[in-house]
Amino acid sequence: MRRETSINHFQITQAKNINLIQFARSQGYILQSGGRRAFHAKHSGGLYFFKNNNKYHHFSTGNSGGPIDFVMQFWNLNFKEAVTLLLENEIPNPHCSPLSPVSKKAEQLILPNKAPNYSRTAWYLINIRGIDSEIVSQLMHEKKLYQQAVTGNCVFVGYDQDETPKYCSMRGTNPERMFKQDREFSDKSYPFYISTNSSNKRVYVFESPIDAMSHATLTKLDGLDWRADHRISLGCLSNNALQHFLSRHSIQEIIFCLDNDYTATFKDGSPAPNWGQEAAFKFTQKYAELGYQTSTQTPQNKDFNEDLVAFRQAEREAKLSPTEEECDHEP
Repeated sequence: MRRETSINHFQITQAKNINLIQFARSQGYILQSGGRRAFHAKHSGGLYFFKNNNKYHHFSTGNSGGPIDFVMQFWNLNFKEAVTLLLENEIPNPHCSPLSPVSKKAEQLILPNKAPNYSRTAWYLINIRGIDSEIVSQLMHEKKLYQQAVTGNCVFVGYDQDETPKYCSMRGTNPERMFKQDREFSDKSYPFYISTNSSNKRVYVFESPIDAMSHATLTKLDGLDWRADHRISLGCLSNNALQHFLSRHSIQEIIFCLDNDYTATFKDGSPAPNWGQEAAFKFTQKYAELGYQTSTQTPQNKDFNEDLVAFRQAEREAKLSPTEEECDHEP
């Protein structure tokens, strides 16, 4: 147990000025680009660290704050213990200054250049991720999915009501080297959206575009019409994209299909909350109170793409397994 010590105002100020991004990295958090102003921590329930103000926000719990708040939440410490831990780590003080004013025009999202063809993206999504080729083709036709020039990354696009791109997420196509990044100036209020061909008033909600596509594929494999319902991805565990979507569509039923983070752990290795399912529970309650019919669908594995990949693997193994008639046996 950490020993209680007295702390003074100067020490509290020092702790508040600890570089939160450097501290998170020193504690083993794997930080990826979360846009121009933030870093996103992998497998963290939507944890973001902001570059310009030395603060964090955790979408799964709604908590935010500075270094002391961060340590109190994720180390389960009281205020004095959190200050002591930060000072003991001797992380350099940040040199944080507000971002220079940028004009709205300069902050416009610019999509990555498109490749001459989308063969690598199609190969990756169909053969590695197991997604149905019809779904991939349809989304490419709708300009919601394409292949980035040079890198070969998958590019997922969300649009506003005027069909102007507002959100862009990129995913690497090299199975041996993971890459995931949001394009600079992406606005996660505009979801990646798999539209319906009917007047159905139901929407399925996912964390990522690939999970939404995987769920559509599993629906088709069950012999159902994958275009019968709306599907959107949040891009994390914030419900901003859902709120924006609901303002533009007539929806009665919301089904939350968020990740099953059953293996999540804190930095000390102790079990962490199931961030995705906790968020799903919170959202079902929130939107039920707003008058929507709500429910959850929980993937058997971590997410619906892992479920789909497992299903595809079982299919391949079944095809390779010899039938009884093909086996030599004695009576």
